Amino acid sequence: MKPPKKTPLGFLMKGPSYLFHDNWEVEEIKFFRQLLSKSHRFINVGANVGVYVLLARQSGLAATAFEPVPQTVQFLLQNLEINSLTDQVTVIPAAVSDATGVETIYGVGTGASLLKDWGNNPKSLAQRVPVVCLDDVIKMPNKNEQLLILVDVEGLEYKALLGAKKLIAAWPRPIWIVETISEGTESAQKGSANEVFSLFAKAGYSAKCIDPCMTPTDGPVRGVINYVFFCEEQSLEKII
Repeated sequence: MKPPKKTPLGFLMKGPSYLFHDNWEVEEIKFFRQLLSKSHRFINVGANVGVYVLLARQSGLAATAFEPVPQTVQFLLQNLEINSLTDQVTVIPAAVSDATGVETIYGVGTGASLLKDWGNNPKSLAQRVPVVCLDDVIKMPNKNEQLLILVDVEGLEYKALLGAKKLIAAWPRPIWIVETISEGTESAQKGSANEVFSLFAKAGYSAKCIDPCMTPTDGPVRGVINYVFFCEEQSLEKII
């Protein structure tokens, strides 16, 4: 119920307190802005209250945002409207996985997940949400279109990507930013980070950690949760 406040990025927003801290995702946002300058369309899977969607629209890119939690969708819509960035945005109030249907999501905040044991989300906050596959919803890029796709789905990254095999194999290859955690997670998530890397490698992608050094990697790195996957035939320096 609180009024919107200005974030360090200059947006007026409603949302969790971390949005208003100067040190929130500094490296990720800096890198994301570099990618925006070379991209033509943005897809945000797990958009939450919309920071990255706002950044994409501010840069003039059309955006598609997937956010399954009904309460969070309302914040996302309000934040787009508050900042007069509602044009060229498609908001899809659904989760993303490897099969369409209806599933239970646990939690209502940033850590909401289709994984029951993820983030100690209480079962009392569980609710049913629609689920879609990216390949069924997202238009494939044309021959001159660079897609930028951000996936942040709290433990379901691999299943979400299994529903996007056509998109992963599209040409030109999209650039993917994926948050995936390899240590300190529940049993339902174990191995998922390695499977994400394997899936991209088989499709001809290279990977780098999103850290100050943009360290190349062929697998998950302890302490790193955000990675960028890009066509191995291109250097990331040429892309950005």
